[in-house]
Amino acid sequence: MGWSSIFLLLLIAITSLFSYLILNLNTSVVLVDLLFYDLEISLGMILLIFFLVGFIVTISLEIIYSLRNKGDKGE
Repeated sequence: MGWSSIFLLLLIAITSLFSYLILNLNTSVVLVDLLFYDLEISLGMILLIFFLVGFIVTISLEIIYSLRNKGDKGE
């Protein structure tokens, strides 16, 4: 196992631990008002959802940015 594999395993373990703690420590129920639908969901779940959405948006924008820069260097 290389250092990158160990680092990736450690990163996944720490993220899982923090996700578990966020879900268990934030158990209060919050009312989310969507346009025509009211949704009751725990605060921890909302925090994890917004974290994952932000992570996905950031990664996708970084991929687009890096692909654009590779195309510009070739010209």
